[in-house]
Amino acid sequence: MVHEKRPRVVVSGNSLLVERLDQQSWKPVINWIRIAAFGSAGGKVKLDGSDVMASAFRIKAGSGILKYAGRSHRGYLTILAGSNGITVVSHMPLESYLAGVVNGEIDSSWPMDAVKAQVVAARSYALYHMNAQALYYDLKTDVTSQIYAGFDSEDERTREAVKSTRGQVLYRDEELIQTFFHSSCGGNTTSAREVWGMAQPAQEGVYCGECEEAPYARWNLSLEAGEIIGVVKALIPGVDEVNSLGVHRRARDGRVQTLFAETGKGRVLMDAGEFRKEMGYRRLPSTSFSLGKSGDRIILTGQGYGHGVGLCQWGARGSALRGMNYKQILRKYYVGAEIRRAY
Repeated sequence: MVHEKRPRVVVSGNSLLVERLDQQSWKPVINWIRIAAFGSAGGKVKLDGSDVMASAFRIKAGSGILKYAGRSHRGYLTILAGSNGITVVSHMPLESYLAGVVNGEIDSSWPMDAVKAQVVAARSYALYHMNAQALYYDLKTDVTSQIYAGFDSEDERTREAVKSTRGQVLYRDEELIQTFFHSSCGGNTTSAREVWGMAQPAQEGVYCGECEEAPYARWNLSLEAGEIIGVVKALIPGVDEVNSLGVHRRARDGRVQTLFAETGKGRVLMDAGEFRKEMGYRRLPSTSFSLGKSGDRIILTGQGYGHGVGLCQWGARGSALRGMNYKQILRKYYVGAEIRRAY
């Protein structure tokens, strides 16, 4: 897991061991400390309170857990010098990592089969990216990958769900699936092709019908003209005014793919996903919406929260409450998928 572009890094824990990278090998710098702080210095990382600089440092805890950026981490951390600050990579075993993902993505108090479905989907997604052989990390810790909430978020149910499904992942036609998931679909999931223009095995749109209890099953968003102008200007530099906003194209399932804005310089088109990102994922829960107007305000009326591809998390909860087990839930949302043990 990675945290990038940090100006300063502070790590705490019990009996920390700090090592620096020296010609492809790790050399001890200091031991038995409780706090280690690092800053960026001339393209390298400098250990506070010393003259020691290196392209990379490694931190291990002699006992207990490492604490960094408000989260507790198993394993060890690598501190790397980058062009735009410091990069921090957290290293830990996959099964340990998964126990810290559950409550970042859903609520471990949900029915156990919904929790297990989330674990298998998260394991498949993680293993897919581990096999992709990134330069120095596999996953990020936020919604651009999957949310790692840290060791402190683990509980008996998260660990049980991980243990009871150990090694289980999803395949389709002998291919490991990059299993996407989202909070709630609003009634029907959609395909990766419709959202991102990419073909993904077993991730076509399906009827869900089980996420009506989700907080964003139905929502309304009222926008002032100034807010819309700000978003359009951020996406289309040079725009000076926005006279109207409308839908240019929808996917087959009704989700907005492209928006248009009438500006002082003519009509401009915007990708709906980029519009949502610029607006803020929480502010604009999904691209499944219709547009209306009330006075000078634009009203968006929509359903669901997230991109809509793959597992609907609230739908998994609803399906489990109706008696489906985790394997049935996974096959429901990943059509034609086969559950196997990768290890």
